[in-house]
Amino acid sequence: MAAPHASGTFLDMFGTPTLLWRMLSSVGYEEPPQYTWTEAEHAGSLPWVDVQITVPPCPNNPQWLGCIVESDGQTPWEGAQVVALEVLLEICQDYGDELINSPAGSFPRASVTVTFVSQIGTEPLEMRETILEYSSSPAMSAMLAVLKLYYVRQDTYIEAMLALQQAQVGQRKMRKRVRQHRKAFSDAQAEIQNYHTALQARCNQVENAVFLYFTKYYFKSLL
Repeated sequence: MAAPHASGTFLDMFGTPTLLWRMLSSVGYEEPPQYTWTEAEHAGSLPWVDVQITVPPCPNNPQWLGCIVESDGQTPWEGAQVVALEVLLEICQDYGDELINSPAGSFPRASVTVTFVSQIGTEPLEMRETILEYSSSPAMSAMLAVLKLYYVRQDTYIEAMLALQQAQVGQRKMRKRVRQHRKAFSDAQAEIQNYHTALQARCNQVENAVFLYFTKYYFKSLL
């Protein structure tokens, strides 16, 4: 396996890594998390990378023990955005009370993969009583809706990738069968050619034998 590539912190690009670092800074972190990635097996014709983020324990806040989270994507930047979001969601679930006034205060405190939030009629999303169980502000409700969409799309993407992999496996099997049948066909052609050569040799032998017989019979008749 190739050695992992150490990255920049991706803080010069707008996205979830920047939001994660702002949130970590607000609770006492002085050094940003580190991202590394390795090239993975291609998904069809697409390049693919596995990305890992390492958030160390916070030296100024012993309750923050740090974490290591992995994800993937077509590029290191895509994987970094996904993995930073995963860390943000985990932190918001574990330390939600501390983050009410932080840059991540709009993130829900419950996992969007297990919660069920519905809306009936035309009532505003942020006013539903079922929403208030998972949200403490309209901004958090909006973020919850966006994240639910994100996970639905992620599941669809995973299913599409699995279908692509299965199709590729089927294609490889078909190509293998074609190669096997092509080899069998080639072997059969070679065998037919051998039979044809042997038959031609036998015909030549018969013709020579007949020629010799009639030649011998002809000379006898002249004596």
